[in-house]
Amino acid sequence: MMKPLHSEIDAWARSFTGKLDYLDFASSRLSLPDWLAVARLFRPSFVEVSGCVLWDRVYEPKNFQAWYTELDGAATAIESVLNRARLWQFIDIDGEEDEKAINALAGDIAFFWRKSLEADFPEKEFEVSIIDIGDGPEVGFIVRRPQEYSPHVSP
Repeated sequence: MMKPLHSEIDAWARSFTGKLDYLDFASSRLSLPDWLAVARLFRPSFVEVSGCVLWDRVYEPKNFQAWYTELDGAATAIESVLNRARLWQFIDIDGEEDEKAINALAGDIAFFWRKSLEADFPEKEFEVSIIDIGDGPEVGFIVRRPQEYSPHVSP
C-alpha cells in the first residue's frame, strides 16, 4: 500500500472505483505544458557565469552584475542570494497538513537538484539546502568552496 501524500489526493482517489493514485490525480489535472514545467523544477538547467553556477531561471545579466558588484565578486555569496526556489511564493499553504507537505516537497526538490548538479558538474561539490525563515521553505544551492564562508546549512 502506498503512503498517503495528501488528504485531497486520497479523497479524490476514493471518489472513484478502482485503484487510483497520485499519478491518476495529477494526470486528471495537468496538461503536457504543466508536466513539463513541473519536471523543469525537479530537473533544472544551470549556467556558469563569472565563477558562479546559477539556476538558469534566476540568471539575468544586469541583476547578476548588480549582485556581483554588491558582493565584490564573492561567488558563494552571489549563489546563496540568487539560487533559491522560494516555494512559499508559488504554493499557498492552508494548515498543518499543507506545511508538512510543502516541507516534504522541498526535500524532494533538494534531492533532485543535488543529483542534477552532480550530473551536470561532476568536477564540483555542491551544498543543497532547505531553509525556512518563517514564510515557508526555500531550496537553494552553492558550490562548495573551502576558502569561502558557506552561508547554508545542509538539510
